[in-house]
Amino acid sequence: MKNTFQTVLASMTDKHFLTLSAAFAGFKTVLDTYFFSDWQFVLFLIIMIMVDTALGTCRAWKKKNLESRAWARLFEKLLLYGAVLIMSHVLIRFPISGSATGLFDWVDDVLYCAIMVREALSIFENVGEIKPDLLPAWILARLKKFDESGQFKDLM
Repeated sequence: MKNTFQTVLASMTDKHFLTLSAAFAGFKTVLDTYFFSDWQFVLFLIIMIMVDTALGTCRAWKKKNLESRAWARLFEKLLLYGAVLIMSHVLIRFPISGSATGLFDWVDDVLYCAIMVREALSIFENVGEIKPDLLPAWILARLKKFDESGQFKDLM
């Protein structure tokens, strides 16, 4: 145990480790300030994408319709979602004369909800094709209505 602790301590005081740590800390600061900072949302989104992808693969396998192009669409989705999230972050945080404008404070709420609803719709549709009687149709109808209107009242 003592030997392990000494090894860890030695590696943490190594000048290369410290230089690399400082570089990553600086990179993360720039990333959080100028590109994106809501990593908790990203984790939830990744979970939704993984579930959607797994169900989509299951549905395609059940229909004997597996294609490699579907995986290419996954990478396209990740790229586009990333671009939308960065755009949302920039709209909310860009300063004019050193102060945030506040004009777009609503953008992230709307876009984040729209992305999550889109993923939820896809999951519900996949579940419906795999086992049609499993979920009530009214849930899918409300999500589709919100997807079309963008009005939060359509979810209630």
